[in-house]
Amino acid sequence: MSDRLPAHDLVDVRLAAAIETGGCAICAVRARAERGMLDTTIAERVLDLGFRAGLERDHGFCRRHVAALLVADRRASGILGSSILYGAMVERRAGALRAALTVRGRRRRARLSAARARPPCLVCGQGADAVETALGRLVERLADPPWATAAAAIPFCLDDLAAFLDAGGDAPALVSVAERQLARLATLQADLEGYADHSAQDRRHLLTDRERAAADEASRLLGGE
Repeated sequence: MSDRLPAHDLVDVRLAAAIETGGCAICAVRARAERGMLDTTIAERVLDLGFRAGLERDHGFCRRHVAALLVADRRASGILGSSILYGAMVERRAGALRAALTVRGRRRRARLSAARARPPCLVCGQGADAVETALGRLVERLADPPWATAAAAIPFCLDDLAAFLDAGGDAPALVSVAERQLARLATLQADLEGYADHSAQDRRHLLTDRERAAADEASRLLGGE
């Protein structure tokens, strides 16, 4: 699909490539940006003393991306980088717990509450920035028929569809795209209901391929890709 979409700059090229994956293009944009941040962290920031000093204080990683650090490290070279970062995180978190246990009552609860608070996740932030850029560009390109056609066919996950419609606001070109997307949701809902209706032993012969695939599609729709 990307060969048929007119691209004017790198943002267009990357957005077209995300559309070409065949899944939710915004999920693809997010995943690419998050993977890039993880790879950069492992390759360039592990030995940065300033970065490590701010870890768990000014910036950090959410639970999902803590685990993804190890995956990125193994993908690159090994587990040295992630081990160093994990060591810094464990030291800070364990230190906060030890400090909390040296006091009692309200002071302990306050310290434990502070210990549970996490700074903004660097990787989530990078993904969110990339998504914002992609959504804005996709809305801009709706005035171009090939892009509008491609946008209408994207199997957005539900969260990203809502974000896309929100970004589009009252743009006239958004109307037909939104109608196509809502029709897709209505078809999926009918297929899910059809599966439930035809799943009884004496009705299974009525099941269609679309009905059998509906739960998998709904999982991607609701959970993202």
